[in-house]
Amino acid sequence: MYKNVLLPAASGFALLLFSSVISANSCPGSPQQVVGTVYCDNKFTLWVNGEEVATDPIDFTPHQAVKVAFEWDGNSNIDYAIQCEDYASTSGYEYIESRKPQLGDGALIAEFDDALGTVSSADWKVYTATFGPTEASLAAGCSSDDLEQCVVEDRGIPEGWTQSGFNDAQWPHATVYSAAEAGWGRPPSWSANEGCCTLTSPLDRSSLGCNRSVSQQQCLNPKVEFTDSTAQFIWAADLKRDNRVLFRYTARCDAS
Repeated sequence: MYKNVLLPAASGFALLLFSSVISANSCPGSPQQVVGTVYCDNKFTLWVNGEEVATDPIDFTPHQAVKVAFEWDGNSNIDYAIQCEDYASTSGYEYIESRKPQLGDGALIAEFDDALGTVSSADWKVYTATFGPTEASLAAGCSSDDLEQCVVEDRGIPEGWTQSGFNDAQWPHATVYSAAEAGWGRPPSWSANEGCCTLTSPLDRSSLGCNRSVSQQQCLNPKVEFTDSTAQFIWAADLKRDNRVLFRYTARCDAS
């Protein structure tokens, strides 16, 4: 029913699940290719009805948007599932080999031309898989100057969460953030000769140059791609300490 067409990506280390139900819309009634744009700070994997469609090819920066595509029968509901990861070490901090380790902030924004108006919003459901540093470790002295005291809680990944029919009723709705709160991150640059550039290390901020294996469609400037979009930045409740988040969303049409 769903056929993978493109496997692109974005960048990071935190996981998010998204799912919910939008108001019913008319299905087109005939097969179509759905094209979307996904931006995650830092990295994402997208599934549609349980099938993997795209994975961000860059783990950290640049913070690039990725074009994705899949085939839809035009009659059935579409179950979107996205794992989004904001980069974090075992302490929850990034740049841990620099003089200034810091807590990064996550962000997801996405839109799809599936004729059902699917965009990221507060309607999406979210589950935090890893969280940290924990309150207990902060009370014990965890800080950018004492990373050894820091603890990240791993809550596990729910079995079957990417599949259609998964029960996400107990998951909270995603929290919406402004562009100023979430941020567009470090923008990418792309050229036919060098590929996707402005790669940096999450450990010490050093330049990693360019990645020639990343296509132009996997290295898009998100601020440009979402200029006129109604999609919203979403994440779990804690923008900095929710590291790996799962998002689920079910787009429903009245013909299903």
